Parts: sequence; structure tokens; C-alpha cells
Amino acid sequence: MAEADEKKEKKEVSGVEKKSYPLRLEWIAAGTLTENPSNWRKHSAEQMHSLSDLLEDPDIGWAGACLFNERTKRLIDGHARRKAVSPETPVPVLVGNWSEDAERKILATLDPVGAMAEGDLNAYKELQAMIDAESLWVRDLIHNTTASLSGEQDATDAGEGDPDELGPKHPELDQQPFEHLDYLMLMFRDDQDFQQACELLGIKRVKVTYPGGMKKVGLGRIIDGPVAIKKLTAKASEGSSKNADGNSNQG
Repeated sequence: MAEADEKKEKKEVSGVEKKSYPLRLEWIAAGTLTENPSNWRKHSAEQMHSLSDLLEDPDIGWAGACLFNERTKRLIDGHARRKAVSPETPVPVLVGNWSEDAERKILATLDPVGAMAEGDLNAYKELQAMIDAESLWVRDLIHNTTASLSGEQDATDAGEGDPDELGPKHPELDQQPFEHLDYLMLMFRDDQDFQQACELLGIKRVKVTYPGGMKKVGLGRIIDGPVAIKKLTAKASEGSSKNADGNSNQG
């Protein structure tokens, strides 16, 4: 009788044995989840800002769960999500039971397997056009994803087309749904030309502070159109004057 009851308990309504479902979903305080010392994934400030904005989005919130091994009492996946909220915040966690060897295998393969999926640039751009992203970090995430997909497409198409054209096509540089400015983008094939353009236009290194306090230092590559025309005209006039002086001296 006991054996029959045990077999019955192993059956779900669907007729599938419980052992086919080793995971269960629980809401657990983030601060009680122990990080895995073998976690090899590092999370940038940009990623943490994007993640926090998505979690705080009233239309999204938690759209995924952490992964926790109850046998070793350690996280396997979800370290960034754990850090993105206060320690007392309940977070959704898929709880499983694996040996330490199996845990290491999951750590080593979970993200790489997901990264093997190939992206469809056109499909992603269609999806992007239907998204109204208010967060600057999320916009940047979407834009970078488009750029990455476009780069993969460029690699696939390498060697095709006329080498004498102005340059490769970069769909990631097209105007985005959230942008409202007309602009020109100059593409340089080598650092020397780029540095010369920066010198002609007076572009210098600047420090930028993003929402949340993060700072980046780089070249300010956006310049007002009339200012650019004025600088280029002045340089052209200066060059003409030097040539005229040189010719008169030779005479």
C-alpha cells in the first residue's frame, strides 16, 4: 500500500513523474542568497544600471528568476539581479538540487549556450520599433544590441560590394526611434584620418556624467553644424593663404 501511495505521489495531473521537474519557484530575500565563488561573469556598471531600470519599470519588473542550488546553498545564476535590489527584497528564485560537479558544469555552460543563438537584425529592428524605452540605459542597451547584430551581418557580407564606395553600411548608425535630430556621421578607416579630423574640428577629450553618477572620459564627437562649417572654412582659408605666400616667395 505504501509503495502504491509513493508511486501515486510521483505522478502529476499531467501524468508526468515529479522527478522530471527538479525545479521549484520560491520568493526569497535577496540578501540570504549566497554568491557562488566560482561565478566567472562580471557585471559592468552599465549592465547594473540597465537591469535596475528594467526591474523598476512598472510594465516589466521581474521577468526572470535567479537559479539556486539548495544542496550547496549557493547561487548559480542571478548574481547581478541579487545585487540590483536591497537585501530584504524578495526575488523569484528557481531552486534545484545538484552536486558540486553538476553546479560547476551549469556555471560553465549556461550563458555560453544562450550566447550560441544567432540574432536576426531585421527582426530585432522591427521589435525595437515597437518599443518605447524611456530609460537612457535601456536605450543604450537596445542600440548596442542592434550595433552588435549589424556587426555580425557586416562580417557575413565582408568582401562583397564595391571597395571604392564611401564605406560600409552601418544600420546601427541609422536614426533611432527616440532621436529627433538630423545628423551626419563620418566614418574613418584609420586613426590618422580620425585624429586629423578631430584637430580640424577642434574636438577634444571630455568627461561625461551619466544618470546614476557613472562617469566616462572620451572624445566629444558631436559638434554643432555651423561651428564645424566655420572651423573648416577657417582652416581652408588658412591653407590657401599659406599656399599663396609660398608661391609668392618662390617667385
